[in-house]
Amino acid sequence: MLRRFILPFLVLFAFISESSFAHLVHVPFLGEDYVYIPRFVLILVIFITVYLNRTQGMLFGLIFGFLHDVVYIEVIGIYLFAYGFLAYLISKAMKVLHGQIFIVIFLSILAIAILEFYVYGINYLIGTTNMSLYLFTTQRLLSTLAINLVFAMLFIFPLKSFLTKLKIAESEDGSFKQ
Repeated sequence: MLRRFILPFLVLFAFISESSFAHLVHVPFLGEDYVYIPRFVLILVIFITVYLNRTQGMLFGLIFGFLHDVVYIEVIGIYLFAYGFLAYLISKAMKVLHGQIFIVIFLSILAIAILEFYVYGINYLIGTTNMSLYLFTTQRLLSTLAINLVFAMLFIFPLKSFLTKLKIAESEDGSFKQ
């Protein structure tokens, strides 16, 4: 029974730690002009999609995308749509690609890049940013991808193990439908 609550609390902890990480952790090799955005929840959503199942990945993506919209931005639907849709795209890509760790990390970083360009494009269209594409890629995108790559590489082994055990336990309980 307790097993059902571990995963939502893990994703909630990642959601809370995103903002804490951004405010408290100073990356010494980045200058003051560089901005990095931790996307821990998106990485977890992708890992859930790959190692558990698409439905739960998309569900967590929609819920925590909506939560991100409500807490951090004033436009509802940007992250709600993006997290769910990226989980769906990753699930379709995994039908063609193998579930090797390097492929999953690459797809996670690709999804973050797509998310960042999507959010930048929406913000540029509605006029909430005037940052040029060059500044966006050099001062925000590259540092964001680097920070999230480190996170994905550090946590893929324990999360893969945890999610695989969770999938096996849920399938043995009969409560898991794929």
